[in-house]
Amino acid sequence: MKNFLLTITLIFSSYFGFSQSSPNAEYWITYEYTPKKGMTSKFEQAIAEKTKLYNNTEEMSAYTAKLTSGPDAENGRYERIMPRKSIDWFLMDNSAQNKFWMDNVDKFIQSGEGPYIWGRLKELSLNFEKSEPQRYMRSLTRIMKNGNQDHFWRYLERYKQVLAKVRPEIRWAVFYLDSGGNANTIRIITTYNDIKLPQGPSDGENVQETYNEMFGEGSWKNDFQLYNESLLEWSRGQYNAVFMPELSTQ
Repeated sequence: MKNFLLTITLIFSSYFGFSQSSPNAEYWITYEYTPKKGMTSKFEQAIAEKTKLYNNTEEMSAYTAKLTSGPDAENGRYERIMPRKSIDWFLMDNSAQNKFWMDNVDKFIQSGEGPYIWGRLKELSLNFEKSEPQRYMRSLTRIMKNGNQDHFWRYLERYKQVLAKVRPEIRWAVFYLDSGGNANTIRIITTYNDIKLPQGPSDGENVQETYNEMFGEGSWKNDFQLYNESLLEWSRGQYNAVFMPELSTQ
């Protein structure tokens, strides 16, 4: 229990201290775009060209995913993701690629959002260290209530430990919104190649049963209830997306 409380304290310290000073943080920058009606093909071609010219190295890498569920998916909704950036990335001169975007991509966009700047909580991530894009992505967005958020973080920390045991190959990551919106926003991402196994192969153990075995009988039900009670009721967004390799760093 002492070690667990220390782990949670370190996570809290990382999360709440980030906006003040975090030179070693791993940033992920995201944008969302809807192309103009009838311009989807031209929009995709322009994104592909921009990526080949300016996003052809790991340092400048950018990936594109297309929404496959939700009201925005019908008209085409794309997410542009720039992963694993250090604070030095924000000091770089990107004027050339920004000009290319405005001249060649922006004219095909109906609406856009961003940038959203996320910090990845490495302590709460599994198999997310390498740049290995998967075919599919599932995204959960959660917004915590103000006040005591211990129950939220306790559940995620324990759940991560359970996943590491029963789903050792899962690619799962937790992000907090550092800039661009509500500071209580958390995003939980799972990426996968097999649509039938979004959490990767299982060793046969049940998540809830293993949770109870690791943390005590009835702990999953209690922790999950407290986790849910720490969230704003309307803040349970979730959607699926498909990776578009032709619009992404190779």
